[in-house]
Formats: sequence, C-alpha cells, structure tokens
Amino acid sequence: MPKTFTGLWDRTISFENLFNAYSTAKKGHRDSLEVLRFEHDLEENLINLQNHLIWHSWKPDPYREFIVYEPKKRLIQAPTFRDRVVHHAYYQIVGPLFESKMITHTYACIEGRGPLKAAHKVQEYVRSYPTDKRLYLIYGDMKGYFPSIDHTYLKAQVRRTISDCDMLWLSDALIDTNGEDKGLGIGALPSQLFAGVNLTPFDHYMKDDLGIKQYVRYMDDWVVISDDLEYLKHILFLGTQYLTKEAKLVVNPKTRIIPITHGIDYCGYRIFREYMKPRKRNLRRAKARLIDLAAQCNRGEIPITKVQESVNSLVAYASHCRAHRSVESILSAVIITGGQNATR
Repeated sequence: MPKTFTGLWDRTISFENLFNAYSTAKKGHRDSLEVLRFEHDLEENLINLQNHLIWHSWKPDPYREFIVYEPKKRLIQAPTFRDRVVHHAYYQIVGPLFESKMITHTYACIEGRGPLKAAHKVQEYVRSYPTDKRLYLIYGDMKGYFPSIDHTYLKAQVRRTISDCDMLWLSDALIDTNGEDKGLGIGALPSQLFAGVNLTPFDHYMKDDLGIKQYVRYMDDWVVISDDLEYLKHILFLGTQYLTKEAKLVVNPKTRIIPITHGIDYCGYRIFREYMKPRKRNLRRAKARLIDLAAQCNRGEIPITKVQESVNSLVAYASHCRAHRSVESILSAVIITGGQNATR
C-alpha cells in the first residue's frame, strides 16, 4: 500500500499559511489592480477565504481565458488572484508530498529541475554510448494533454498520497474546476502539479516495472534512448498501451522512434553529444519579440527596462548552447531610438 498523509488541513487553512500564499501569489503582480484591491482589505479577505475553506463553501471563480500562439496555439485559463492565494496555500502543504513520490528524471514544474536539466540528462545518456554506436530515440507525446486528463483517474492518484478528508475535498474542487469529467486549465498552479501527479504512475511503470535506464520526461514529452531498435519498439508498444488503457490518455500520432543522426530536438534545444544548439524557432520568436518591444519603447509605450529583461532572457537561454553569432545577429536588429520612457 502506498504511504498516504493525513492531518494536513489545519496547516493548510491557518492564517499564516494563507498569508504566505498571498505573499507568493503577488510576486510579479504587485502593481496589478486585482492585487491592490485584495491588499486594501487584506486581513478581511484572508479571513473570508479561511472561513470559506473551513466550511467547504469555497468555489473557484470563472477563469480569465485568452489564447497564446507560442510555442503553439493554446487556450490559457488564468485564475483570479483570490483563487491563486488558495492554489498556493494548497501547494505549499501538499506539493512536496506529491513531488517526493516522483522519479528523479521527471523535470517539469519541480524546483531545482526544469528544461535545461532535462536536456542535459538526455545529453548525458547519449554520451554514455560509444561514438560508433547507432542510437535511436522514442519521442513520446500526448495529444492535447491538459484537456484530456481524466478526473477519475487523477483523483485516484491523488488518493495514493493524501488521505486527509478535508484536503481531498479541496483537491477534488481544484480538479473539477471546469465542471466536467476531463481536462485541467493551462495556467493554474494546481494544474501544473496535477499534470505531474497524473503521469507519476507511468514514470514508475517505465522505470521500475520495465527497468528502463535512459528515460526522461518533461511534462507530457518523454524520451527513451537505446542502441537496440527492437527493444525500443517493444517499449513503445508497452508505453502506449499503458497510457491509453491505464491513464486514459490519447497518444499523439507523432509519437515515434527516430534515429539520432542530426541531434535531438527536446526541451528547447538541439542536443548533440558534445554540445547543444538553440532551436531555430526559439530564436525567431526571440527576435520578433525584441523588435516589437523596441518599437513599443521607441514610441514611449514601455520603459527600456522591459526590453532589457527580454534581452537578458535571450542571453541566459543562449548561454547554455552554441548561439553566440545568432544572438549577435538578433541584437543588431534591435534598435532603440529613444522615447519618453526610454533611457540609456
């Protein structure tokens, strides 16, 4: 039987935990009108939230929905600030419990990991083979992962970690936010956590039951590396079977086995044995964004610090791969002519 945790509710609804959740939720949003309104009657708002949680009368507000087109078209469902406080209060207590049961080589939405470490792990696996070995890669992916997450299956996985009845009420309320039996909204902290919880059994199946050594997962993108093509065909069959029958997910038709001949496109990089390169589409997006921000700055619509933040982000990304000339080319196309908010 899996180890479960109880006695979590009092810590979750404590004023201290709610205040800490509010402090975390407002980071990066201090000047938001929604945050300022919440802060105007901070103590009253936190006590009101606390009471709704105590009496199980809390209900999530409708999401604010918008579409983003990078890296692909996705519907983002942003929670209100009030709900983000509840999300952080929940995560602060149960997040570490769920994450303690996740395998070492899952990298999404876990502090201290992330896409760069996932890319480095894949590179480490490639380097573990002799240079003359012909290598192959399973590139696995789910079709519409967040919208297809089955609530019944996810709730069962939550109950493998939490047995506190009050926490299970809140967990179910967060999972059922959309009022349907499938799907989690992209853009909310619990959704990121639950997306990892939902695939944790698959990770353990691949690593523990099948004994796969060279396996990495980042959100719903998973890879397996081997020099044995027939072995990978068998693993792909078993992995696909597990995802469809057990987790009730739809495997992307793009899931396939490919020879590693021109690098591995994974987690934002083109990964080679001795080095990494940036994804070309990432550079194109960065260039378009910087040119647009520079134009806004030149019109006096944004301060130059906004442009500098985007430049710093590009430089940080490029510092981990061979991209020096590409970055120079991008920055040479960004021209700041001045504006009422621009400063040198």
